[in-house]
Amino acid sequence: MYFLFLFAEMLLLFLTVLLVSELGAGLRRHGHHGLLLPPPNVHNYPVPPDQWFTQKLDHSQPGDLRTWQQRYFTNDTFYRPGGPVFLMIGGEGTASPVWMVTGSWIEYAQEHGALCFQLEHRFYGKSHPTEDMSVKNLRYLSSEQALADLATFSAAMAEKHALPEGTKWVAFGGSYPGSLAAWYRLKYPHMVHAAVSSSAPLVAKTNFLW
Repeated sequence: MYFLFLFAEMLLLFLTVLLVSELGAGLRRHGHHGLLLPPPNVHNYPVPPDQWFTQKLDHSQPGDLRTWQQRYFTNDTFYRPGGPVFLMIGGEGTASPVWMVTGSWIEYAQEHGALCFQLEHRFYGKSHPTEDMSVKNLRYLSSEQALADLATFSAAMAEKHALPEGTKWVAFGGSYPGSLAAWYRLKYPHMVHAAVSSSAPLVAKTNFLW
């Protein structure tokens, strides 16, 4: 009787591990630091190249004319004139172009004929606003500056791509970028029609990463 019970327990454990493994393939993947990792490029579509946008260093000081180059990606494959714009917000990690060809938001883009952008967060990946990350320069690393980056970028892309007036922008983000998506909709409601804010901690914390 004991061996039957033990066998049943082992079988249940095996099935549980198998189920979790299968479900995990469809869930968000995180690295050992808890940062969101890009999904695998299961369709092996070619990813878009790096593009660069001239961004202001300090949005809070109109007289400060210093600029830097912010990296972004574009996917206009599914865009239909009059369609929405989907903006994936980068977070505390390197932006990956794989996000531009896979993931649920790309399925939504296909369905709705959306133009897709991904903007890398300042101070992460290849987006370096300053020469170093000294305490003096890290004052430019804030959610306020990141939100202003998004607004400046959105306005410039609308002009560059000659988007019709009234084009609806939808911001996407998960975890910290999810917070940015919600705050972007809150602070710039005239620029963002909707925000998809996944697993977003919206209450301020002293250390956001823990």
